Amino acid sequence: MNANRIAMALRLLGIGWYVAVCIGGGTYGGFLLDRQLGWSPLLTLLGLGLGIAVAVVGMVRMILAALPAKSDADTERR
Repeated sequence: MNANRIAMALRLLGIGWYVAVCIGGGTYGGFLLDRQLGWSPLLTLLGLGLGIAVAVVGMVRMILAALPAKSDADTERR
């Protein structure tokens, strides 16, 4: 395995952790608020939805940053 493949694997692993922390953190935060306010399961579900939304936006941004940018010369050749 060369260095580029290892770097890409580590980036993808980081993206996976980011998604897991966003979804888990949002759900857990909603759960804690539900216990305090007694609105179960409303805030847990809202926390889950917010966590998924943040995870998707962040994941797309990280994936786009990880992909190599195409130059104008590459698009003109096609």
